[in-house]
Amino acid sequence: GSASSWSSSSSSSSFVSESSIAGLTGTAAVEQTFLQMKDAIDDRLFLYETPQFQWIPSTVYRFDGFFDGMRIMHTQGVAGNKIYLGGDCDHCHMYGLVNVAAFLAQAMKETIRYDACDENSWDRVGA
Repeated sequence: GSASSWSSSSSSSSFVSESSIAGLTGTAAVEQTFLQMKDAIDDRLFLYETPQFQWIPSTVYRFDGFFDGMRIMHTQGVAGNKIYLGGDCDHCHMYGLVNVAAFLAQAMKETIRYDACDENSWDRVGA
């Protein structure tokens, strides 16, 4: 798909209704945004590349696991580090969405596109 298919500029491709997150801030707004995108994330984002250069839904990465992991990383974290999902201001959830988008971009580059659980080590390729 093209990048424009994710754009919220047309009503036919918008995944999140602004009215559905109206009044929500921070974590609640981020969670509601992702919950509304559940099917799109599973069917159009969590894709991996086959040896035949086709992109198909991942068998390893699914929305439910991602969403549970995001919540744990926000509330408990790992080794004292947590993911920021936004504060109580009207626009703070946008920072949370950007944080998750950056995480997903890195995950796509390292693991999702290969349908792998561990990041790949490129240090020994060709060695």
